[in-house]
Amino acid sequence: MVELAVSSSSLTYEYAPGVGAVDLDLAVPAGRIYGFLGPNGAGKSTAIRMLTSLVRPQRGSASVMGLDPWVDASRLHERLGVLVSDQPAPRHHTGASLLRLLAKLRRRPDVVPNGETLAERLGLNLEKRGHELSLGNRQKLGLVTALAHEPELVILDEPTNGLDPLLQREIGVLLRELTAQGRTVLLSSHSLHDVEALADHVGFIRDARLVEQLPLTELAERAVRRVLFRFDEPVDSAAFERVPGVEHVTVADDGEVAVQYRGPVAALLSRAGQLGATTIEAHPVELEETFLALYRGEASE
Repeated sequence: MVELAVSSSSLTYEYAPGVGAVDLDLAVPAGRIYGFLGPNGAGKSTAIRMLTSLVRPQRGSASVMGLDPWVDASRLHERLGVLVSDQPAPRHHTGASLLRLLAKLRRRPDVVPNGETLAERLGLNLEKRGHELSLGNRQKLGLVTALAHEPELVILDEPTNGLDPLLQREIGVLLRELTAQGRTVLLSSHSLHDVEALADHVGFIRDARLVEQLPLTELAERAVRRVLFRFDEPVDSAAFERVPGVEHVTVADDGEVAVQYRGPVAALLSRAGQLGATTIEAHPVELEETFLALYRGEASE
């Protein structure tokens, strides 16, 4: 049985019908990156507030590293690192003074050197005050303060906001390092690219409800794929109609046949061989259409 860092049952806080988070049954495996996906306003932030003791659920329950987020809030916060979306920086603190304050509050002197190492890695100047920081640098400071105490569980809401592509890549490397150390990351985002590149498991929330939750590998198996074939003799699109998993076939003017399919490729390749295929070009699996179908509320099967 997979050990869970976060689990919930019917977890609910609803501001209005369809607004908030309703009946969430989350299952976040320990030591993995869990991508929590959904459009803006879908309920991701409300779910995070319940998991981090900021909002008391109206009903249901949650376990975060074996603790109840409401009953055991102080114990939980010692083991938890959180970055909320568009987190403000304390106006009159420098990054350095903020780290010293956090070290004192957490009774963890190592917060200061840990934070300094992270700041250097992210290119953050710790001598600037919060009101002097750009959006990207506020985001860096939020990451530094969320990670400096070496939490067991890291919850990040849109962590790459305002960061350039090189830093976004560095954040990805950093998160992978955390899971290699046995720590868990819950990555909340509306960015398909971020989650596809990093996550091991994904959960989709839409209109306040969790509509899907599964390992990324399983999602890839049901993703739409595309293969291009060339034949010595013209081939009609109807030749692929009965191949399991084939969804759409297009024949170009030059005879190239594009096949869109889901599932195992064996039957498709067998049929192409029977028809005398001379070349094959397989495109990488792209999950974007699968993600977007879930966002739009289309059938996921």
